[in-house]
Amino acid sequence: MLYFVGYTPNEGGWAGSFNRAVRSGLEKLCIPFVELPPFDWSGPAAPMKEYLRVRSKPDDAWFIGWAQSPVIELIHSKPGRKYGLVVGLTEMHFDPMVFTGRADTLREKERLGLYDGLFANSHWCCETVSRAYPKLSGRTVTTGFPFDFTALKPYRKLTKEKNLVVFNQRFSPERLHSLEIEAARLLIAMGYRVQHLLGVSPAQLSKGNPLLKSLIKKAQHTGIEFVYNAGKTDYHQRLARASLVITTSIADMLPSSLIEAIYLGAVPVAPRAFCFPEFVHTDNLYTPYDLAEILSVVTTKPRREHQIQQYAKDKVVSRFIEEMKLT
Repeated sequence: MLYFVGYTPNEGGWAGSFNRAVRSGLEKLCIPFVELPPFDWSGPAAPMKEYLRVRSKPDDAWFIGWAQSPVIELIHSKPGRKYGLVVGLTEMHFDPMVFTGRADTLREKERLGLYDGLFANSHWCCETVSRAYPKLSGRTVTTGFPFDFTALKPYRKLTKEKNLVVFNQRFSPERLHSLEIEAARLLIAMGYRVQHLLGVSPAQLSKGNPLLKSLIKKAQHTGIEFVYNAGKTDYHQRLARASLVITTSIADMLPSSLIEAIYLGAVPVAPRAFCFPEFVHTDNLYTPYDLAEILSVVTTKPRREHQIQQYAKDKVVSRFIEEMKLT
């Protein structure tokens, strides 16, 4: 038996997509499982009774979708092998506060050390885990993260807008928004239209953050169009019209925003570092922080195949199952 703990679902987001992908993969292969309530950073208080009442056996397995979840401390003494997925790390020198306000309470080292095996969503993530916690290197493998590309298919038929450049990364310090603003200024001067797609309004995004408010104002003055999307349908429709998508991030372990854009036909422009070379063709990569190279990739518009099918949900879930020795 497999005991599966996913994420608190968010409408149209990656957390709900992850839960559905694992669930459907297990059902497809007729693997018996029990799905337990999630307990993660976005969820309610822990449903402790649900975890504690489980009477697992030594041949059973546990799979926790967020490896840093407190769930592992509640069930680590129960029989069965324990596995967790790492999608981000507080011990990351580029972005130590990726889980803002929680880095000091996650007990990351202790919790990750309780697993029999850890799954990393990228090679970069796997390397980061091994570098931060050398004792875990032998227990950590790269599996990827499952994407349901079929849900994006309806948007692929939408017509591209020539010379529309989109930024769809989160507008936050570790995404280097200062570099984004300067790149946008130069691109707009060259005749490109530049948008930044958001899931919240600029006013809500900058509320209580004077620095972010100032940067958004500067970005808008530069000519970046901040476009608020009320839901995933609006977002994917707008993303599908982009000719190019640029990321300046130095923190992503595996960015769903860029992978979705590639699937929808946008030409990606990404740093030649971190996780990006794992799925973006080398012709589309630039030296981190190099504005001249960003402009060069944009204006050349190389069109190559990018290795995103490795993250198709069936392939990734099959890797989970294989590593957990469920077949």
